[in-house]
Amino acid sequence: MLIRLIFHPLSSFFACMRNSYTTRFIAPWRKVLLAAFLGSGATAVHAQTLNYPLASASNVAGTYTDLGSTGTIIATANTDDANSAAQPIGFTFNYNGQSFTDFVLNTNGYIKLGTAAPAAPYYYNGPQVTTGGPINTAAETNLLLPFNVDLESATSATAEYRVATSGTAPNRVCTIQWKNVSDKLSGSIGKQLDNFQFQVKLYETLNRIEFVYGSATAGPGADTFKSVGVGIKGSGTSTTQLISVTKGSTQAWSLASFVPGLYTGNAHNIRKAALPDAGRTYRFEPQKANDASILAVYSLGKLPLASATPHVIRAYVRNEGFSDMANVRVTLTVTGANSFTNSKIIPSLSVGLEGILSFDAFTPTAQGNNTISVSVDNDDNNSNNTATYRQQVTTDTYSVAEAGVPSLGGLGRTVTLGGIFAVRYNTNTTRVVTAVNAQLSDANSVGRTVYGVVMDNSGAILARSADYVVTTADLNAYKTFTFPAPVVVSPGNFHVGLAQAVAPAGTTAFYPMALQTEVPTRPGTFFTTDLQGGITDANDVSSRSFGRFMIEAVTGAPPTCFQPSAVSVSNASATTAVVSITGPANATGYTLIYGPRGFNPASGGTTVTAPSSPFTLTGLTASTTYDLYVRSTCGTTDQSTLVGPTAFTTLCTPPVISAFPYAEDFGTVAVGLQLPCGITVADINADNNTWKTPTAASGNITQANAMVYSYNSTDATKGADDWFFTPALALRAGSRYQLSFKYKTDATTFATAEKLEVKYGATTTPAGQTNLLWRNENITNTALVTTTGGTSANQVLPITPAADGTVYIGFHAYSAPDQFNLYVDDVAINSVVTGVSDALVRAVNVYPNPSAGLFTVEVRGAKAKGAMQVEVTNLLGQRVHTATIRDNSENRLDLSSLANGMYTLKVLSGSDYMIRNIVVQK
Repeated sequence: MLIRLIFHPLSSFFACMRNSYTTRFIAPWRKVLLAAFLGSGATAVHAQTLNYPLASASNVAGTYTDLGSTGTIIATANTDDANSAAQPIGFTFNYNGQSFTDFVLNTNGYIKLGTAAPAAPYYYNGPQVTTGGPINTAAETNLLLPFNVDLESATSATAEYRVATSGTAPNRVCTIQWKNVSDKLSGSIGKQLDNFQFQVKLYETLNRIEFVYGSATAGPGADTFKSVGVGIKGSGTSTTQLISVTKGSTQAWSLASFVPGLYTGNAHNIRKAALPDAGRTYRFEPQKANDASILAVYSLGKLPLASATPHVIRAYVRNEGFSDMANVRVTLTVTGANSFTNSKIIPSLSVGLEGILSFDAFTPTAQGNNTISVSVDNDDNNSNNTATYRQQVTTDTYSVAEAGVPSLGGLGRTVTLGGIFAVRYNTNTTRVVTAVNAQLSDANSVGRTVYGVVMDNSGAILARSADYVVTTADLNAYKTFTFPAPVVVSPGNFHVGLAQAVAPAGTTAFYPMALQTEVPTRPGTFFTTDLQGGITDANDVSSRSFGRFMIEAVTGAPPTCFQPSAVSVSNASATTAVVSITGPANATGYTLIYGPRGFNPASGGTTVTAPSSPFTLTGLTASTTYDLYVRSTCGTTDQSTLVGPTAFTTLCTPPVISAFPYAEDFGTVAVGLQLPCGITVADINADNNTWKTPTAASGNITQANAMVYSYNSTDATKGADDWFFTPALALRAGSRYQLSFKYKTDATTFATAEKLEVKYGATTTPAGQTNLLWRNENITNTALVTTTGGTSANQVLPITPAADGTVYIGFHAYSAPDQFNLYVDDVAINSVVTGVSDALVRAVNVYPNPSAGLFTVEVRGAKAKGAMQVEVTNLLGQRVHTATIRDNSENRLDLSSLANGMYTLKVLSGSDYMIRNIVVQK
């Protein structure tokens, strides 16, 4: 029987990492895969290796037993960077093709087998370091490193080092113990583990190595990560001579994993918030004569019944032993919601040969959870004979990630380039992708932009979701990315992905794509590519063993009635709007649902039927922003899902202002409009350069939410001749109305002074503006100044209509050519009620005005009988202060507690009134 395997030599494990993407919290097992058929002509792959296979390393729970007073104290010169004398093991221990009866202990958490002491440097000094420290130094050989970092005595006790050999030959155990130790202050990184203890156990005959960890007390340093070197080392630092243990600092010690060679991602990182569980054991078994191992199972973590069956499960098999093996039986067993069993025989499995074995196709029929188990028959090492994979059978979702298996960290592209992380799935029928679920990783991803994509077999982008900015709540959870319309994928391969958008230069590297451990990583499944898409074999990153990308594809049956591909709204009036729709070829009409911005189309809004496009909506409310949703109708009962919302705004119905005070701060300009409702402009010199209301400061505009006139930058001969007008003001005879506003310009090397006049009249034309209220031909202030009412220079005259009627106030910019920007803000009009006494107006003087809050109300000759009353109201008509004053005196008025702004001061003497506008300006 001929079984197809893909195999690779150990010497090809490592390939260079491209600088277009980076990883965090991972230590890749990189390899180059070669295709071959196993058969009588296959040759085994031999290489000089450490006699402890990676696949035989395991992370298990156990029991920590303190040596107490058992054994012998190991003496050292001190507890910081010291070696012991050679210590007897008590029996012969075979390691790396040599026989050892002694070891030398270093206080920094490791031993060297033999009688020669290790040389400095004595401790691991951080991730990604290629020189320094015993684990990184090629010349340092035959090392066992349970916890190599700069160590010293614990805070509350002196460090102790002890060795004890127990049991009887040929099954004795040598235990070497570090007790009452603590990691040392390292730069700004404080102690993370204090009063910590751990052991190395060496087993006679079995030649097993165990690192066993006791409980630890959290150190006094701030909680942060610190890197520790953990592993076993033979004759150098190559992938065949070194097994390193890797762990993210926030991960539990039970999640630590094993990688060949030096660290390229996480070291064995620690922090005080993730203490070891007592008895945690890292076990290393030596190579056996007959040792077939199952390194990985390749399947789907979520398998959709409708489109992913029949499904082929595969397993990665390796001969870890030092003898060729024949007729190796590999058995697949599926239990749970579905049952399936299948066995394959590998006729010849030579030493070092490894590859991917495919089982017969499996067709589940029931939804639910499966457990997939792949095993080889018992051999000399049964600890690596079985691997499992959890699977959920669904109706619609693909995933390669296993449910319940945590992320080991994240993958990121170079921030200034961005890129897409993609997973390849296969469908046996036409489907639509409705969403992509991706688990997000890394705190540095918060505030960065990502989005979901769907691509065809060649990597051409079929659709993308909206940009999404990652929040803290998104980390270590699946985020769903939806698309404007369902994305159709044809039978065969398709890809779903997470796109990392380009970030500015200098942005801290971030790693948004969450990963699960998969060693070796299956080929032909995980890809990275540029933001423009495109996937070839060169984009396959399985050789870098980043692990499984945690990306899901949510699919469904293709609709028979597709959503409209485009919806637009135009020609909006105060009560109507024209909707244009591009729909599917089989559309017989459309359903439109509209309502106020933010409404829920499932439970609210107004629904109308449009037989064709374009279609006019009627009966709308003026000055209103609407959301519009549309679905296609393709028959009596066949319709698409909704697409939308499309926002539009109806025009306003200009108001007539009859209630005073009136105020306009230009801060509420409706979407789709350029001016507040009722405000109009006149470009008298027809240079297409007139008053406007910017909603944000930009370019040379320094004041947002104000009326702004900008100079003509294209024709230096054109001076200003531009008006803006208030809404219609319904004024009454016998009342007095006072206008106030703020104004400023921008200081530049080109501008000298701006000119502005304010008039009022019966029409919104220059000719209709017949009454001058205020004029200033030398505006140079660059901070807003508030006008005051009165008859003096630079004061705004009151409006005293002789008859009831409607007027408009006009603001006229008439600056010289090639000046700069002119601003008007906070226009307010206050009314004075009938019954004002002219004599009282002449008798009362208020100063200083404006004031920071302390005003003097001087009264001379009011002929008041008794005390006079003072009332102060704000622009909303609310009374904010009252006081009593007297005639023929200077009366102090303290309004310093009031906020900046304009107020109305009313002085009452019997039935007579006088009113004056005052300004609090601090």
